[in-house]
Amino acid sequence: MKKIIDSKGTFQIFVPPTWKYWVMEAGVHSFEENDIQGDSDCFQFSISPLLGDERTKLADLLGYLPSIQIGEFDCRNYNDTADNGYITKSWSTIYATKHIYFTYTYSTNSEDGFSEDLLTGKLNTVYASIASIYLIEDSERERILTSYRFEMFLQGIGATDLLLRKAIENKAFFEATCLFGNQIDSLLRIGIILKKQIVNSNDLIEREWIYQGSDDKKKSEKDIYKTALSLEVITDTIYKLLFNLYEDRNRVIHRFIISEITLAEVEQIAYQYYFLREDIKVIIDDIEAEQLRQNIGMIITDEEDMGNKSHHLKNVLAKIGTLNYFLE
Repeated sequence: MKKIIDSKGTFQIFVPPTWKYWVMEAGVHSFEENDIQGDSDCFQFSISPLLGDERTKLADLLGYLPSIQIGEFDCRNYNDTADNGYITKSWSTIYATKHIYFTYTYSTNSEDGFSEDLLTGKLNTVYASIASIYLIEDSERERILTSYRFEMFLQGIGATDLLLRKAIENKAFFEATCLFGNQIDSLLRIGIILKKQIVNSNDLIEREWIYQGSDDKKKSEKDIYKTALSLEVITDTIYKLLFNLYEDRNRVIHRFIISEITLAEVEQIAYQYYFLREDIKVIIDDIEAEQLRQNIGMIITDEEDMGNKSHHLKNVLAKIGTLNYFLE
């Protein structure tokens, strides 16, 4: 199961790793299987505040419905509804001063066949997700949301490593060039965070470096390069190399067909990206060591501290830094 926290830090829920998440109009949180046919079952829920005596009135109303215990939640079961081969099951529960309304819609016309045993398995998955819901207190939202986004950021770095392995094996140098660029961007973001923590003597992880929502101001790769240079994360020499490779990558992506660039050159560009990434990895290691020497920032020495993020950071950086793609 994977953890999902919404963009406002309102709730936390665990769902199957194959479920994708989006928010519909009116704040309906929706989950479906990653299915290119777009015809999978759908689990949804909405959270509404209960003001004044609304909680008492709703409790009285729900009292007439059949009860079903899902985890620690006393849910109320509505009658199923049917529409063109789709069945929708619905439940409600009161969580503190909130009303949560759940629905699960599934098809009885599946090409793989439909059975009650199959439905039971799917419902058990839905029940497990419902039982995992936790509404986050206002005072805890910023801290929990930042921690979650940093966790996702590190997972993203790890994911690019797996993709790079496959790209190099398959001599997919277009893909490798893009992925090396992604990793360098993420390493520089980490370097900026660590250096700012040293300068400011804190362990703050600034959101703008680890997350970019659809409504957030864009931070381009050039912005990252310039900030890294201004904080002395990188030297002027590396700064110029980054810009040169940035232009080369644009040739790969945008001008492969309409210019003289060859696949052999694309391989060379990927190779140059690889060595530059290795150099930047060493720089990040040095900044980590500086945090350890000064005992400042998130690379702290107390391994018993459950809030210590250095363990996860070192795992990801170690995976990136010990691979010899082109030498294997």
